[in-house]
Amino acid sequence: MKVTGRDALVAHMSNFPKIFDVEFVDMTFHETVDPSLVVVEFRSKGTARPTGKPYEQTCISVVRTDSDSYITHYLDYWNPLVAIEALTPHDASSAPIRGVNFES
Repeated sequence: MKVTGRDALVAHMSNFPKIFDVEFVDMTFHETVDPSLVVVEFRSKGTARPTGKPYEQTCISVVRTDSDSYITHYLDYWNPLVAIEALTPHDASSAPIRGVNFES
């Protein structure tokens, strides 16, 4: 899914704090030869609010900036199966889940 612009990003992520209570820890910034490129690896550690189950995710973000240090490109790599597991109630059937919706 491509999200373009600040307002679109805010709208896209606005429900995340309602669904997950997390903190971001263990940030590692990887050195690059391009000063406009940032690669960071980190973990999110917390709880899925609807189920109370733990939510521990490893993420990698690739960020590009322009000459004024504004973000021009942001790409996140994370495992959606971790989110699905955290959001699946303990008593859910073993039927396959097709996706996760962060909308309330």
